[in-house]
Amino acid sequence: MTETTLRDRDARILGAVVDEFVQTAEPVGSRNLVKKYRLEISPATVRNVMADLEEMGFLYQPHTSAGRQPTDQGYRYYVDHLLPGPSLPSGQRRRLRQGIRDADLDALETLLEATSRVLSRVAHQVGLVVAPRIEVRVFRHVDLVLLRPGRVLVILVTRSGVVHHRVVEAPEVRSQAELEKMTNYLNGLLEGVPLVAVRERILAEMENERVQYDRLLRQALELGSQAVGGDEGGGQVYVGEPLRILEQPEFQDVEKMRQLFEAFERKGILLRILDRAVEAPGVQVSIGTENPVADLQGCSVVATAYGRDDRPMGALGVIGPTRMPYGEVIALVEYAARLLGQALERL
Repeated sequence: MTETTLRDRDARILGAVVDEFVQTAEPVGSRNLVKKYRLEISPATVRNVMADLEEMGFLYQPHTSAGRQPTDQGYRYYVDHLLPGPSLPSGQRRRLRQGIRDADLDALETLLEATSRVLSRVAHQVGLVVAPRIEVRVFRHVDLVLLRPGRVLVILVTRSGVVHHRVVEAPEVRSQAELEKMTNYLNGLLEGVPLVAVRERILAEMENERVQYDRLLRQALELGSQAVGGDEGGGQVYVGEPLRILEQPEFQDVEKMRQLFEAFERKGILLRILDRAVEAPGVQVSIGTENPVADLQGCSVVATAYGRDDRPMGALGVIGPTRMPYGEVIALVEYAARLLGQALERL
């Protein structure tokens, strides 16, 4: 949070500059501010205040003959001190509800993709959703299907609806009837166990004397171990309609556009940024140079966790230029997280 506290008049002028620049993407002049925002002071006084705000690092002047526009520090002060309570127009709320609720609730991936797309469309920026992390995924059931002698399809489903499937070698498996017994045994053993603890539970069960003398049980545990082996367990980032960001004039520059799209391709970078929202309460706003990735330092990221308050599952957010309507985007991200959490409960 910015340490400097501005006087009421200076803060009001800074807020007006930010609001006007967000709307127009053009440097803001003093005369226009006085007329449009009814500041009830002279343009000369406004110019003096804007010059003071520039000295303090809140504004800058791109050209000597131009007006001024906010710096990252100016946006930060605006977000921390000057934003009114978040509000979202009813039309945007309706579009979000429709986009998320119309998704296929039988498939988690489809739901997350739909959420990222509708975030992009409503915000006219880039929507991001991170899949639930492995530590909050809980085993629901496993199915074992004999493809041919010695090859078994393992289908593992979590309570959050994530489906993992893997073909494993099982040379000792003789029939589907044997697999049915193994399936029942594994489901009884593992139901309700967090996915990160499944391997440990299996290894502990293998020490059981009964298991060591029961061929079917041991094979079942070996199949279960292979089913969860090598699972990256979440971390998938869904990027919704990245071309939406080209609607913003900041990204008409070819080099800026190239850097941005390269960042979108490196999903690990996006995951690093959004994972911070899972660990922190409320909506997190990273502005420009506050982002740890050089290619995103011309952007702002607004993100929050989704899921229950006591157990967040993942994060979603919006990436756009630093010149974004922060109040509206914050409200949008909050509402989308609530809708996604509700959809996951139904799933």
